[in-house]
Amino acid sequence: MSKSLVFITGATGFIGAHVVFATLRAGYRVRLAIRKAEQEAGLRERYAEFNSDIEISVIPDLSNVDSLKTALHDVDYVYHIASPMPGSGDDVERDYVIPAVKATLSMLNAALAHQKIQKVVIVSSLLSLTPPNALISNGAVAKENTGEVIYIDPEMKFGEGFAGHGIRYAVSKIKAHQATRDFLKTENPHYKIFTLHPSFVLGDDLNQKTAAGLTGMNKFFYNSFISEQPLIGNVWVHVRDVADAHVKALQADAPSGTEFSISHPANSWEEAGKYVQNNYPSVGSKLQPPFVSDWEVHPIAAEQILGIKWRSPETIIDSVFNQQLGLQAQEATV
Repeated sequence: MSKSLVFITGATGFIGAHVVFATLRAGYRVRLAIRKAEQEAGLRERYAEFNSDIEISVIPDLSNVDSLKTALHDVDYVYHIASPMPGSGDDVERDYVIPAVKATLSMLNAALAHQKIQKVVIVSSLLSLTPPNALISNGAVAKENTGEVIYIDPEMKFGEGFAGHGIRYAVSKIKAHQATRDFLKTENPHYKIFTLHPSFVLGDDLNQKTAAGLTGMNKFFYNSFISEQPLIGNVWVHVRDVADAHVKALQADAPSGTEFSISHPANSWEEAGKYVQNNYPSVGSKLQPPFVSDWEVHPIAAEQILGIKWRSPETIIDSVFNQQLGLQAQEATV
């Protein structure tokens, strides 16, 4: 019996790199969508032991329905991970919302042409279940599977810097997720749609090769400990838990449209600061309570339906710090 085939967008990213590994190790074949042909060599080198189970599809524009229809031939499952990231541009509609919504709807529409497809798993964000200003407030309560429509003020101001880009990103996630909900209602597709909503994703980065290459949430997390106050909220998830959630979603029996909050329940920055002080004293943690970040997430569907057992906050810290400090040590001896 041939292995099921999973089509994956965003395979070259932080989350996607781990998802590909988890999927291959679980016994699936994968077809990886890449934007440039020259990306193939690096992917085949990374997953060398699985090369016979890897196919490559070059798709420069993930909003091109015809290209996606061709790429989805003989596919059983889809992971749609690719999305515009914070810092993509200053225009919220042009640089964030339109690309996110269009790529998502293009994938969902393309999948309609292939009766073999059983599930489409879309990576959204915990931010799509909260008000768009949650990133700059003291936190929020993320509620899955309520059907709540998040209001977005058309006159809202985004601000400057990374925080402004973060809010633009949140708006794009909210609108793309609502577009997915609307598609499910209007099109009633033959396949199931599951959406995964990770919180702040942290852990070992398969793309990081140098200490200076620390990026994304890992960078904000690491730098939080050398600041007096945290730079991100207190809800974290290990990137390997996110990858595991993808594989478990393929096997899960749940209604189409089910939303899965993918996050360890709220963590304590105070406890995290103490852990770093005790276990990584060379970092010189400067975190000083009290801390105002107060997010809530209740990952009921992920725990009950997917059966996920979350990696601990300490494991998350170890994954980020051991990689970063290891790279620093290597470079210091050169």
